[in-house]
Amino acid sequence: MTSLSSFLAKWTTTVVVLAALAASAGVITSGDIAHTLNTAALVLLGALPVLRVIALAVSWARAGDRRYAAAAVMLVSL
Repeated sequence: MTSLSSFLAKWTTTVVVLAALAASAGVITSGDIAHTLNTAALVLLGALPVLRVIALAVSWARAGDRRYAAAAVMLVSL
């Protein structure tokens, strides 16, 4: 589980930094590029929790904990 934790922490940090850079660049620029960068930042931040739950569901399924895996799948399907 430690490798999953470090993997999720690394990717969470990377996504947050990328979203912050995209949002900052979107505020500085104007026009369609700004709109695209701001949208990209929102999509990154919105997709991050879903991807974390999917990674945990896979980890739980591999570990044989089907109740938690099923709960994670139900949460993602909402």
